[in-house]
Amino acid sequence: MTKTNTVLATIVKEKARVENSIEREGAIKKNVENTEAVLEHIAELVEANTPLPEDSNFTSYEEWENFLNKRLKAFNSSLETIAKQKDLLSAYEYYITNNPVV
Repeated sequence: MTKTNTVLATIVKEKARVENSIEREGAIKKNVENTEAVLEHIAELVEANTPLPEDSNFTSYEEWENFLNKRLKAFNSSLETIAKQKDLLSAYEYYITNNPVV
């Protein structure tokens, strides 16, 4: 196997890995929407002075909001990574197209 074929095989594997990662984008966007909706709901509960349910996993609304904000930050970080992976995917496709197996 030539050096070009070895590199091409590696790029084809990486392309598949990146495509799998990009497929998660829709689910992550949905998680962002859901998390933002819950944060809005918490703000409404706080404004209405609604007590935190006794069976809550959190000791306060502030703790719950902090937890959700951390998750939101992680989701947004994942979306940024996916945006970079889309650029990589374009580069991989370009390389594969312009370097056929010999």
